[in-house]
Amino acid sequence: MKIRTLYTYRLKVIFSDKWFILAFLIIPLLLALVTGHAQRKEKLGYVPIVIVDEDETEDSIRFCNRLAQKEGFQVHQTDRETAMNTLKQDRAEVMVIIEEGFSEHLASGKLENTITLIKSPSTYSAEMMKEIVGSEALRIYSGYFAYQWITNSFEGKDMQVSLDKVKDRVEAYWEPKPLMTITYEELEVTPQTGTSISVPSFTAASMGLLVLFIMMGILFGSSWLCEEKANGTLQRILSVDGATLPLFAANIGALSTIGLLLTGIFEIVQCFIFKTALLQGALSWLVMLGYILCASAMSMLIAALLNTPHQLQAFVPVFALITGVLGGCLWNLLGVPSQLLKLALLTPQGWALQALTNLYAAPRQWGLALPALMIFLGLAIIFLVLAVRRYKRAVRI
Repeated sequence: MKIRTLYTYRLKVIFSDKWFILAFLIIPLLLALVTGHAQRKEKLGYVPIVIVDEDETEDSIRFCNRLAQKEGFQVHQTDRETAMNTLKQDRAEVMVIIEEGFSEHLASGKLENTITLIKSPSTYSAEMMKEIVGSEALRIYSGYFAYQWITNSFEGKDMQVSLDKVKDRVEAYWEPKPLMTITYEELEVTPQTGTSISVPSFTAASMGLLVLFIMMGILFGSSWLCEEKANGTLQRILSVDGATLPLFAANIGALSTIGLLLTGIFEIVQCFIFKTALLQGALSWLVMLGYILCASAMSMLIAALLNTPHQLQAFVPVFALITGVLGGCLWNLLGVPSQLLKLALLTPQGWALQALTNLYAAPRQWGLALPALMIFLGLAIIFLVLAVRRYKRAVRI
């Protein structure tokens, strides 16, 4: 009952600060909106494409219609200037220009300079689009090629076959199913021991921001400990027999509640507005809980080492940013040298990001979460022991 009373009291103290409440609500909402919008592009169920038809012939119209009918693509046809602006504004991944003379070039067998494909720097589907655009152009060209082959093979003989009949015959080979199809699926992988996994850039950035923000929010949340130490309240509480364990348990619980609420707000906004989620599965939430407990214990140790709330407010941003950069919160793990990855594991943020990244690909692999959980538990115990000794020493003084 004593722990519950202290826990409730700590939460009331934390949420009595109007500025903290304002930051508590606004910052995670802004982060979730920004990262969710970025992640949504990686999780789109279609590829946005803009098409410019400058030939405007029967073949070019057929080409545009076939692209528009393909599953997984959202096609918008417009003029060249509007299409270029759409691409620059990152509202399309690929711009397809059907050059003037498209039909004539196909008929004569000159395939160069028939289609121009311009891709967005952030696209993941440009290579796939090259294959699909090329296959559709070759499909139309195959009708002309077949007719030319027939006319060359039977040159000088009376032919009753027209170009349209040959093209219809060629098209019949594509019905009811095409000769070849491409299937793309999102798969869950099982990582091999000793290998590192990377996630898309926007997802990696979102994970880093979440981990960095959670650490900073929890470290700021312990400012009341500095205030109570400065005015003597903490010393009087610790001087009572049996008060140490309930006090520290309540403080850890209050700080962990802050971290979980911040994470919850972040995930709820992403899930309901953008239909995305960073924490894949229960193990990812367990890793985040371990990270929050570790950060809470670190927060209490820092509050024990500093004397005033002003020192804490000056120290926390610098400490959180330095350890965040060192831990990989502001860079993607893809292509990072192994030495730098080992350096990142000197921080709780590095362990959290490694576990969350691996679990993003394989959400049910216990072995990917266990090392980070053990590190978090060990660091939390060490930080708490050091914090208790520091506060006990303050009481004796």
